[in-house]
Amino acid sequence: MNQLPRILLLTASYGAGHLLASYAIKEYCLRYGLANVQIIDLMKEAHPLLNKISTAVYMGSFHAARFGINYYGWSYYLTQKPNPYSPVLAGLNRLGCRQLVNIIRKEQPDAIINTFPYGSAPVVGHSLGIPTFTIITDFLMHARWIHPDINKFYVATDDLKQDMINSGILQELIEVTGIPIREAFERHRYPNENKRKRMILILAGSHSEHYLISEMVQKILALKGNHITIVCGRNTKLEQFLNHQFGSVSEITILGFIDQMNELMASASCIISKAGGITLAESLALKIPVFIFRPFAGQEMDNATYFSKKGVAFISYHIYELVNQIQDYLSNDAYASLIRSRMENFHRERATERIVKDVIGNILGYKKRISAPSS
Repeated sequence: MNQLPRILLLTASYGAGHLLASYAIKEYCLRYGLANVQIIDLMKEAHPLLNKISTAVYMGSFHAARFGINYYGWSYYLTQKPNPYSPVLAGLNRLGCRQLVNIIRKEQPDAIINTFPYGSAPVVGHSLGIPTFTIITDFLMHARWIHPDINKFYVATDDLKQDMINSGILQELIEVTGIPIREAFERHRYPNENKRKRMILILAGSHSEHYLISEMVQKILALKGNHITIVCGRNTKLEQFLNHQFGSVSEITILGFIDQMNELMASASCIISKAGGITLAESLALKIPVFIFRPFAGQEMDNATYFSKKGVAFISYHIYELVNQIQDYLSNDAYASLIRSRMENFHRERATERIVKDVIGNILGYKKRISAPSS
C-alpha cells in the first residue's frame, strides 16, 4: 500500500464516551502517522432532526429516572439479549444506511470502525466489500453491539469476550484489548499519593442535581485534610450555583469545562463520578479509584456493578454511605494500596495502540486477499 489506509470512524454524541474513544483512535493515528482517520457522527449527519429529538429524550431520561420513570433503563434491559427477530433492533440497524453509502462513496475508506453500535455500518460495509470493526465502549454486553457482519470486535475484558462467545460470536472475531483512551492517561501515575493534602475530585456532569451536589460537598468537607475539586463541564448553571454556595471556601475549587482532564484526574486521591466506560477505563490507567453515586439503570449500572464486584470501584446510594466509603479508603493506606494493586492487574495497557495496529493489519490482509490472483 503506497498511501496511508483511510479509516472512517462512526460515533455518536449520546454521552461523551463514544466520542472520546474515537478521538483516542484518531489522536494515536495522527501522532504515529499510521492511518488517515475521519470521525463522523452518523445520526447527526443522516437524521439531524431525529438526532436532536433522540438526544433530548436520552438526556431527559436522567431527570425522569429521579421520579421513578426510568424509560431508558427499561428499554436497555428489554433489548439487552441478542434476538435476531427483534423488530426494534432491525429498525435501528437501518438508521443512517443511505447517508453512510454516500459518505463511503465520497471518502473511499479502507475500513469502518464503530465506537457506537450502528447496525447499518456492517451491513453497508459488507455489501461494499469494506471491513468493519466495532469497539465496545462498555464492560458488559448488549445486543445493540452484536452484528454478524462485523469483521472484528474489540472488547474490554475476558469476561465480556466469554459472554459474546456464549451468545454465538466466534472466538477468533473477538480481541480483548481494553477500551481506547488518550495516550496522556497511560503516561500518568498517581502523583498525589504522598501529598499532605489529598484532593477529592467530583465529576459533576451535565445532569447533576444542584442541591444534591451541594449536600455532597458539605458532607465531604467534614473529612479534614482534603481539598475538593468539582468539574461542572458545560453545565454553567451548576457552576454558577456552586460558586454562589462555595466560592469563598478555600478548600474547594470549582471548574467548568477543561481540556487537561488527565492531569486533574492524575492529581486526585479518588474520584466521584458516573460509571461511563471511558471514565472507568481512564481511572484504571491512572490507578485512581472511582466512587459511583446512584448509578442510572442501563450500561452505567452494569459497568458500576461489574467494577464493584472486581473490587476496583465503589457504589453508594446515600451521601452518608459515600462519605464513609471515601473515609475508609483515605484513612487506610494498606486498603488503598490493595485497591490500586487490583486496578493495576485489571487494566489493559495500550488499548488504543493494540486496536489501531490490529485494524491496519486486517486492512492489509484483506487487500492482499482480494488482490491475489485466483488459482
